[in-house]
Amino acid sequence: MFGQEELLEVLASGTTNSVVARFHRFAFVPRSVLDRLAREALSEQWGQNSFALEKYLAVHVPWSLEQGLFTQSENQFYTAAGHMQTRYGTPLYLVFERNRNAPPPFVLRLAGSQISAPELPVPPTIPPPPTIPVGAEIVMMHDHILGDQGDRVPFLRDTPPVAQMCAVAGAIQWSLNRGLQLPYWYFGRMSYIVPLYLQSRENITLAPDLVAPAQVNPNNLLVRTVLEPHMPYANARVAVHRHDQLPAWLLDSWTDYAARATEADIEDPERTPGAGSALQGDVPNQRTPA
Repeated sequence: MFGQEELLEVLASGTTNSVVARFHRFAFVPRSVLDRLAREALSEQWGQNSFALEKYLAVHVPWSLEQGLFTQSENQFYTAAGHMQTRYGTPLYLVFERNRNAPPPFVLRLAGSQISAPELPVPPTIPPPPTIPVGAEIVMMHDHILGDQGDRVPFLRDTPPVAQMCAVAGAIQWSLNRGLQLPYWYFGRMSYIVPLYLQSRENITLAPDLVAPAQVNPNNLLVRTVLEPHMPYANARVAVHRHDQLPAWLLDSWTDYAARATEADIEDPERTPGAGSALQGDVPNQRTPA
């Protein structure tokens, strides 16, 4: 049998951007099982090697365990595959067993809609992002936003720093006033991404110039960096039930880029380009037989 305390102890802390590496330390994930899950689910773009799908599971499976939403038999435990469904609306499930070739201690044995379990699990609750305080100050890490990432805002390059900050803060406030922010998972917590329309606001269904991840604090919104429109897709995907609930501009931007996205891009979209992966505790995704 499998106790919740044991499973959570193996998972370790969720305060990390290396969630796929964390998931690999918890369970061996055979490529064949991942591919089967992707084939049976609603058609969706998961990027190279379905790494965005692994990230989705690496966030949703821990949520299921933390919320006690798993079932078990004598030698297996079962979770929902997040909120994934088949094209016919049938929920998809994951089957885990102890790994005879540990580490890692568990193995994902099966994924699909047709599993044999004494009781089928239900999907986890997606945590809501915190409420944005009325009148919250927008605080920006200016050097990282318009210094390190200056190539993402070339049209502001020759603008004085104060004017740059005012332009970004104003674009954030404009989008917030219209409710354009999206839930966004990052570093173990829910926050928001805010589209920045800096050059044109005639059609907000089109991709913005940039996207700003905004962390909600008691008295302010902390903006750490700015991203290109496709970059936050995987972190925004885990925060919705279905991918079609994301805005068209994010889906289109991601579809155009997904085939080129690296695992490091997907795992930590806010890392500094050229610095390599800033992830801590990464481990290779070894796919030897379990």
